[in-house]
Amino acid sequence: MRKFNARNMPHIKATLKASNKIIYEDDETLIVYNKKANTYIAEGSADTILDKIKKLGIERLETSNKEVFDYFYAIKKFKYHQICLQCYHAASSGKANLESPLQKEISWIAKTSGSTIKYITAIYKNNELFVSREKGKIVSYIGIHIDGSIGPLYTRPKYRRQGYATRIEEELLKIKKEPIFLQILEDNKVSIAMHKKNGWKFNRYKIYWLFNEVF
Repeated sequence: MRKFNARNMPHIKATLKASNKIIYEDDETLIVYNKKANTYIAEGSADTILDKIKKLGIERLETSNKEVFDYFYAIKKFKYHQICLQCYHAASSGKANLESPLQKEISWIAKTSGSTIKYITAIYKNNELFVSREKGKIVSYIGIHIDGSIGPLYTRPKYRRQGYATRIEEELLKIKKEPIFLQILEDNKVSIAMHKKNGWKFNRYKIYWLFNEVF
């Protein structure tokens, strides 16, 4: 029986649905390790989280607890950080018109998404990376991250503001298992506006990422 109440926290619901290792759990706090993403996910009491993890050799941490973020940021334990807004969407259904990329296109997708080839290859091998094309050339792509969130999502600059990102995302929603959620960098105003227009609901959480190596 679950002790921790995930409330409206899609990333925790996705974490608990997957076969991840629970490091610690009580009524107020949950700490989980996602081996595939080499990521610790920690929610709840800052005192408990810090007591359980601050001495561990963590390379990547995800939390909505600003006190935890501020602590690690102050001691410079991690090289990089990102702050995201989280949004979610109702389930859809239907037959998705999606196409997988070619193996030779993986390096370009990694470069344009800011991810490593290793990480994009992992998504590709999970059959969770899709593209749309014009005259045989990729104009946009979308995937499902290892943590269950939607992304990466990208459209070539010359094709932007023509609906490609919306269309490929709508196709993915037809087959994405719940919870359906994504996390957007808080300064990405274009993406935030697009998702609000397309019916995504933003919750009250900011998601703080701390990491030493990019995905």
